[in-house]
Amino acid sequence: MAGKRLRPGVLLATALVLAPIVACSDDDPQRGEGRLEVDGAAVLERQEGDREVVSGQADVGVGDEITLREGSGTLTLPGGVTLELRQGLPGGVEDTRLLMGDTPELLAGDLLVVAPDGTAVTVGSSGVQVAGGAAQVSKPAGVEVSVAAYDTGVHIESGGQEREVIALREMQVPALGLPPDAPRPLQYEASDPWDRRFLGEAIDLGTRLEALAAGYTDNLARGQGRTVEFFRGVLPGLADEPDFTASLLDPDRPPGETLIGAAIADLGRRGSFLERWELVFRFRGEHAAWGLVARDQGVDSLPLTTAVTEAVNDSPLAIGPTRPTSGSTTPTTAPQRPPTATPPADPEPTTPTTRPPPTAPPPPDEDDGLLGPLVAPLEPVIEPIAEALGGLLSGLLGGLTGR
Repeated sequence: MAGKRLRPGVLLATALVLAPIVACSDDDPQRGEGRLEVDGAAVLERQEGDREVVSGQADVGVGDEITLREGSGTLTLPGGVTLELRQGLPGGVEDTRLLMGDTPELLAGDLLVVAPDGTAVTVGSSGVQVAGGAAQVSKPAGVEVSVAAYDTGVHIESGGQEREVIALREMQVPALGLPPDAPRPLQYEASDPWDRRFLGEAIDLGTRLEALAAGYTDNLARGQGRTVEFFRGVLPGLADEPDFTASLLDPDRPPGETLIGAAIADLGRRGSFLERWELVFRFRGEHAAWGLVARDQGVDSLPLTTAVTEAVNDSPLAIGPTRPTSGSTTPTTAPQRPPTATPPADPEPTTPTTRPPPTAPPPPDEDDGLLGPLVAPLEPVIEPIAEALGGLLSGLLGGLTGR
């Protein structure tokens, strides 16, 4: 029964079957019971062998199997726990199939677990315990279990091996008893409605910061952005930080990356400055998006974008021709900032720099000019950047492309 799929004609025929209804005790579901609400269509196979198509509400009990064929559905369990199911996604993700029991079992597809006080599900032969919060639990084809923790911790037990996945991380166990040693940063999809529900602000912030970091590196005046004195000059919060020393600066790290990470470490309040610096750049070094790095440190979007914007304004930027904007006929050249208003120049870097592979923002629209990805997402906070850069970045940022 676990591997069956129904043809559309069979779905219509089975909709006519009047299956017995499992009534939830009293007003709320009891252990082993659940109340299903479907926006679309789900196939419900009863333990007794009857089958029905649900397009509204139904009560389910132990031994009932739910397959979400179209749209989405929510199964409410005791204690306010909800399990959300959805139809398969492009790329081979199957429809969600769930077997109801005292501990629900995910047979295939994706499951969004939201548990105020924690709950457990079984996936394959592995156990998953979600603490108070939200996590996505999946059973991809050929994989034992995959979890992505949005705002809570997840405990995995697989073949006697136990692992902890903290918030904003994910882990995929390829086979029973073979979990990785450690989780990795959560890899989100900006178009995924579950990801956007729990990470939307971090996703948008990450897009802005990725563009700012790349643009800053590409347009910083030659030889700048490599010393403690430079960053103390553009990030005032570092001016009186005794633990901010040259030993923290990686010569291979692009200045834009250092700027964003230093701003997050400065604004964070979890642990000492040195601990924050280590955690910020370790998480980033594992290819976490900047928005997740900021959230991991409890740093809000507005103060962070404000600090970075002011740092860009106070930095010496290179000069170059710009592409004509819409409606103009000749290129312009950005005015040079007075050299006396900038921090002292750094020595020439002796080691070539490389940029890590974080998500790049989408390329700008042809009609918007090349400052679009740096300026538009941050209005009105980022407007001072446009005044500082003028038409400077348009030609140089043409290389920014989406991942």
